[in-house]
Amino acid sequence: MSKASQATTRTNTGRGPAEEFRAQLVQLFEGNEGFRTQVTDIADTLSAAVTAHKSGNLEQAEAGYRGILARLPNHPQALHMLGAIELQRGNVQPAIDTIRRAIQVHPGHPEAWVNLGAALRAINDNKEAMSAYQRAIKLKPDMILAYTELSRLLMEIGRYEAAVSYCEAAVAIDPGSMPARIQLAIAFRWAGRLQDAKRHWSEIIALAPNRAETYYVLGTQFRDLGQLPEALRCHNKALALKPDIPEFLCAKGATLIYLNRADDALGCFERAEALSPDMPDALTGIGWALRSLGRFEEADGYSHKVRALSPGDLRSYKHVFSEGKALEVEEELHLVELLERSDTGTDGRITAGFGLGRLLDKAGRYDEAFARYAAANALVREIWPRMADQFDKDGFSIRIEQLIEGFPDRSSVAPADFSNMSELPVFVVGMPRSGTTLVEQICASHSRVFGAGELGDIIRLDNVLNRPDVAGSVDKFHQTARQLAKDHIVKLYGDAKGACRVVDKMPDNVLHVGLVMRLFPRARIIWCSRDDRDTALSCYFQMFSPGAQHFSYDLADCGHRARLIDRLARHWMTLLPNRMIEMNYEALTADLEGQSRRLIEFLGLEWEPACLDFHLTERPVSTVSYWQVRQPLYQSSVGRWRNYEKHLGPLFEALNRHE
Repeated sequence: MSKASQATTRTNTGRGPAEEFRAQLVQLFEGNEGFRTQVTDIADTLSAAVTAHKSGNLEQAEAGYRGILARLPNHPQALHMLGAIELQRGNVQPAIDTIRRAIQVHPGHPEAWVNLGAALRAINDNKEAMSAYQRAIKLKPDMILAYTELSRLLMEIGRYEAAVSYCEAAVAIDPGSMPARIQLAIAFRWAGRLQDAKRHWSEIIALAPNRAETYYVLGTQFRDLGQLPEALRCHNKALALKPDIPEFLCAKGATLIYLNRADDALGCFERAEALSPDMPDALTGIGWALRSLGRFEEADGYSHKVRALSPGDLRSYKHVFSEGKALEVEEELHLVELLERSDTGTDGRITAGFGLGRLLDKAGRYDEAFARYAAANALVREIWPRMADQFDKDGFSIRIEQLIEGFPDRSSVAPADFSNMSELPVFVVGMPRSGTTLVEQICASHSRVFGAGELGDIIRLDNVLNRPDVAGSVDKFHQTARQLAKDHIVKLYGDAKGACRVVDKMPDNVLHVGLVMRLFPRARIIWCSRDDRDTALSCYFQMFSPGAQHFSYDLADCGHRARLIDRLARHWMTLLPNRMIEMNYEALTADLEGQSRRLIEFLGLEWEPACLDFHLTERPVSTVSYWQVRQPLYQSSVGRWRNYEKHLGPLFEALNRHE
């Protein structure tokens, strides 16, 4: 602790907080015959404040703690709990200062050390945070929470095996601790020990099949892995066991948004808000769902409410960044302040970095914008090292070669005896940020087309068909493929709401076109192409969700992937001249009607003028382009790379390498 910080904890008597606290007690005792009554009153006030705190009523809890501190300024538990409230509100530096005061009064309080660790973690002071957690463990060697929180910190900085070790120690202390077991399963996953993680989740569920929290955490894990149906099943199980937990409702709402079910998600978030009116996750979620539904003005009100409740919570600004809106000068200055303050957590600095990059780009201050984007991407690579390192350039190159060699000619994508001949499926594929959401929105503006969003179903089908027990037997493969294809079409009909075409716009299905045409020979494939320089730059400038688009945090990786996707897509085009078309972004923006008519004709449908008014179509959009597709089409994004040309050496080098 700095000398300045130490000075603020001394009183004008020269005594430290602990001595001052004892002196205050003596003063109360000597000067007031009702000392016992006052002590009882303080204890009752503290108990009521803690109860309010646990129930989520932070204002009542804060009033109680401050009332105690008005009488006993160095009451350690009141200080500690007040610091915890500051931390919950995102006011990190006040939280650190207050909890440190509590620790000075009572250094042997392990819970305070754990909360101090959490606050220090929020400002990326990982070394001091680690020391705080280790101090808590030393004070209370059987404190499971200290082990699991230290494990979380170790995972954040990429020390996955060390995280596993601390979790294993916690489980050894208390084999029945579900939080420790759950954290161990998560640590196994991040350490790449997927079989251990799977085994451990099975053990957890077997030990506590009716523990709602287990299904809640498992649901978020499935969501992070992109396994959305599995995530939803876990959320539903958690809520069946405990229907009135706002955190569970918010988790389900987030998964529903990714499943393109924004109406249902809105209901979950609103129910969470009813249970906990000032819960930032619920308010942010309502805004998120409303934006996905195109109800932007209503959503703005919730963003302002979050900002008022928790000024340090940058989630309330994310829509500004996504929508490219101009900020008031005061708001922009606030973002810069948050970005540069020492107590802003790394996640917050990443959010602010991408956001300020977007705002500076809009203002035409391109050099400053690029500096903000580059710093934000560097931070992602720093704190999510495993995620940012998961894009293996060489491995991806080999995969593309294997796909091209595995489907060498038209006969390799010919119908088989397991094929399903439905014309219902339409697949929009390509690179992210290449216009896939725009193309889906144009299609979905037709009365006979349903836009299903990014389904991820084909990736799961591919995984099943590549299991050794399936792929190792021709008969088993054909039987399984036939059933999977049938089940998929049945599911699409259930989603279609009477439409005769259902669009799955998962861009990465470009890697599975060969399988798609074997399963669904009458499906239609729309490849979205765009100038690779603009596509790659747009990916680099986009703050994707954690766990998504691992390549996007490095310019060279963006270029490498864009070129290889182009190569693969052109190969598919040669094999599927009648089932696949290219929809070029530059051509679409130059001739919206001509290209849109071509698109609808390819779908085998009659033209409808509503397809030109795609920005007016009311339907959920859950991807990062939710705002853009509700605006009229402009050409301002074409050739955007030229504004940043002098910064793009690594990108150009990667693109030229694949010429």
